[in-house]
Amino acid sequence: MRHLLLITKPKLIWRLIARKGFEHWAKLIVAIVVIGLFFFGAYELFFRVFDYLVNVQDIGLVLVDRLISIGFLAFFAMLIISNIVSSISTLFRSTETGYLMATPLSYTNVFWSRFIDNFFYSSWATAVIGLPMTLAYIIVHKLAFWQMLLTGAILFFFLLIPAFIGAVIAMFLFYVAKKITIKRTIAIFLFLSIGLIYFYIRTNIAGGIMFNVMGDLSMLNYYLRQLGSYKNPYFPHIWFAEALRAVRLANWNNALLFISALFSTATLGFFATDQIARWLYFPAFESAMTISGRRKTKHRSLFGSRLWKLFSPFPKDMRAMMVKDIKLFLRDPNQWSQFAVILVLLAVYLANLRFVPSRIESLLWQTVISFVNFAFCGYILATLSVRFVYPAISMEGKSFWSIVSSPLRVRKLFWEKFVVAFIVFFIIAEIVAVISNGILSQSSQMIILTGVGILLMSISLVSLNVGLGIIFPNFEELNPMRIASSGGGMISALLSLFYVGIVVVVIALPTYRYTSYLTFGESFSNWEIVGAISAIVIINAITTLIPLKLGLKNIGNREF
Repeated sequence: MRHLLLITKPKLIWRLIARKGFEHWAKLIVAIVVIGLFFFGAYELFFRVFDYLVNVQDIGLVLVDRLISIGFLAFFAMLIISNIVSSISTLFRSTETGYLMATPLSYTNVFWSRFIDNFFYSSWATAVIGLPMTLAYIIVHKLAFWQMLLTGAILFFFLLIPAFIGAVIAMFLFYVAKKITIKRTIAIFLFLSIGLIYFYIRTNIAGGIMFNVMGDLSMLNYYLRQLGSYKNPYFPHIWFAEALRAVRLANWNNALLFISALFSTATLGFFATDQIARWLYFPAFESAMTISGRRKTKHRSLFGSRLWKLFSPFPKDMRAMMVKDIKLFLRDPNQWSQFAVILVLLAVYLANLRFVPSRIESLLWQTVISFVNFAFCGYILATLSVRFVYPAISMEGKSFWSIVSSPLRVRKLFWEKFVVAFIVFFIIAEIVAVISNGILSQSSQMIILTGVGILLMSISLVSLNVGLGIIFPNFEELNPMRIASSGGGMISALLSLFYVGIVVVVIALPTYRYTSYLTFGESFSNWEIVGAISAIVIINAITTLIPLKLGLKNIGNREF
């Protein structure tokens, strides 16, 4: 295993980076530039927020520490989910895993080889956000360089823990699925996950970060005490936040305690995962192969005929591709399992909006809450688009040449991917936006503004990801997670998030200025609204048209 980790994997990574070819280097350079811009943009955002909060008397430093804790709680939950879903394909269903299983390597070495890949695919996006957030915390508090290195080590231990948890859960899921089917296994797992998330939020977050804004001074004092304490300080995100706080305060006893907690948990996770892999990895792999070999034909023709009627307004050739894509999506656990997890998280988000104060009289704070919710809806759209729309063309695989050589025009295939993704994701985002705005008791004007914004985002994000999916196709890879985690996928993810941020800011600024005009009588010109509308039209036109044109041009020039 030592040879695998220290010699083989670095060689493979270097060969992947140093591969010759103009297209490869162009992708690599563009990915580095885009990731760098996103990194520094995120750093600037977090720096400004933290720099403002630390100057707020009494409550500022406490709020910064709590924001770090809540942010890394979200990262921790998403990392576990991402590692589980990625493990389904990387550890069990990939062609590389099947090849390694046929070699003289031990099953444990195969597991750790695939685990390293899975760790990278599942953690890079969180690291791109978590690193600038942590760096902004360090710079704001003016920590030394060696403290910065120590913080980087703490973050690495934090990322390892959900990776071990996700891999172990994936092995148990496939081991159990052989006896009770994969669908029932995932349904039971999702039900238990919802219960655990709801229980945690009820017992740890709701009372600690929300309060009735109409309360008196005693309620405010209670809130401040709650901010500075944790009911159950036995979770990695709390250890991470408290370790940063202890390093900032030079409280080395507490720093050693919480760093040791993260390090010892990561070490225990390594040995526990290694032992469980010795017991379960091969039986789970056999189970995965058995499940993937099953074929069910019951009700398939009936379901296909209903889909055919549903898409009757479209031409027959496009209809056939639509029915085919939906069937393949539903038959692939890698696809629908992650989609189901995202829907569960959306349901949990909506359920917990009831803890947000709804009797806020300040028009200014109502606007702020509305745009935070709008930004979240945009983030969900970006996540869905990158994960499911960007790999859509590449998932056609090596048979794409037959589509290109058939009477079906490539342009129609392009629009088929666009239409299916737009319909599904627009409906989901609008439902979330309408329900969340209703729970938050927003005005009808804000509901309309959010709805129009979601429509524009849906068009632009789907166009962006379909276009980039054609510009950076990978017909050799059958794992959608790996396609979405490739260099082109990184570019797509960062551009999508950048687009969402720009749109939210452009719409929010004139709205905020108008609200300040109504509340405080500040100056406001109608030209600000005209400028914002013009900017939104230009941004969405660029985001929609340029990727479409470049994608179609790339397909026309590509040789198959």
